[in-house]
Amino acid sequence: MQDNALARGIVCGIALGLAWTLASGAFASETRALEAERARPRFVIQDLDAQAKSGDAEAMFRLAQALQRGRGVREDDARAAEWYLRAAEKGHTAAMTNLGVMYSRGEGVARDDGRAVEWYRKAAAAGSTKAMVMLGTRAAQGHGVAQDGAEALLWYREAAAKGDETAMYLAGTALLRSSDSDDLAEAHRWLRAASDAGHAPSLTALGTAHLEGKGVERNAPEAMRLFRAAAALGDATAMANLGVAHLDGLGTAQDMKEGVRWLRGAAALGDARALTKFGDLHRLGTAAPEVPPDLGAAFARYSEAAELGFAPAMAHVGAMLVDGKGTARDGERGVEWLERAANAGVPEAMLNLAGCYRDGRGADQNHATAYFWAAAGAGRVAEPLREGAERFASRIGESITFQRRLAVKKRIEEWSLAQVDSARGEE
Repeated sequence: MQDNALARGIVCGIALGLAWTLASGAFASETRALEAERARPRFVIQDLDAQAKSGDAEAMFRLAQALQRGRGVREDDARAAEWYLRAAEKGHTAAMTNLGVMYSRGEGVARDDGRAVEWYRKAAAAGSTKAMVMLGTRAAQGHGVAQDGAEALLWYREAAAKGDETAMYLAGTALLRSSDSDDLAEAHRWLRAASDAGHAPSLTALGTAHLEGKGVERNAPEAMRLFRAAAALGDATAMANLGVAHLDGLGTAQDMKEGVRWLRGAAALGDARALTKFGDLHRLGTAAPEVPPDLGAAFARYSEAAELGFAPAMAHVGAMLVDGKGTARDGERGVEWLERAANAGVPEAMLNLAGCYRDGRGADQNHATAYFWAAAGAGRVAEPLREGAERFASRIGESITFQRRLAVKKRIEEWSLAQVDSARGEE
């Protein structure tokens, strides 16, 4: 039971870390070269410019890097894109990939997902594993291409087979979602290979798999060992997981100070879940004296996590603004945050939002909208709270006509389907 509780409290952080993983992976080797470029005298850039103008594709690529990052020359994304294009047209694979990234982000060129995919495909055909990862991610998200999980996995596997650690991680975490034993075994092979190469997110993902018993026997001590290994490499999610484990004594000895220490490390790295946990500790006072009860501090931590896009924290920010706890009362802002959290699927936010519309707090009173959020929240809230949430929704429903309730339920079905489609796009 304890291991199951820990599995619910600890997360792998795949979606949250994915954008950073891809962004850093796509330019990791280039960044190392650019750091060396920073210290070079200006005449080296002039030499690169001369070589690039003479038709040297590698010089074009290095000059584009320097222009993009402002190393030894004034930063100029437009000129960087021009030189990446010239190098790409000469068959320079890394230039093709970087040009795809610039089109994807709209840096130095007009944002164009179609052109981005075009250059990623050319780079992938030339052997770029980073371009393969980009194509896989776009297929998984339906971003610029048709959404296709199977195609995404094909790209990840191809890049992983060439030794790309990010691709191993993405293939592994995608396969962990399967219930097929062969898929789970393959997931562990990829994650283990990446972990052996020192890839911290893969160590964290393996730890979560051991904790949940996905593809292996449930083993909390092994999960803790893997989390510690990932944390030693600077992985914030692993630090947060260790913090929760030590605070609750799950999978390891309970140690409040050690738990807070790990959480502080994760929060310092901007981990939204760690920041939210600190908000909980300040609000509830369950880690005093290490974390003193302080509603103002709780609101501050929740706000930091909410600004990072973490929906559970948005729900707390909204509720505290509506109630004026830990901050000045501001019902309208509170409802805005609650709506963001509710649309991200947080049932507690839905129920709080229902109360706001029922009572006219922070929004105009609207019983139909209140019933919408109450019924939606009741259908998603955890089992211990479901009966009370259903009674809450039923009482609000009594204030509108039967036909209106039917129309609201149809809206909830349509909204729920849209939520499922959105979640699939974020995998």
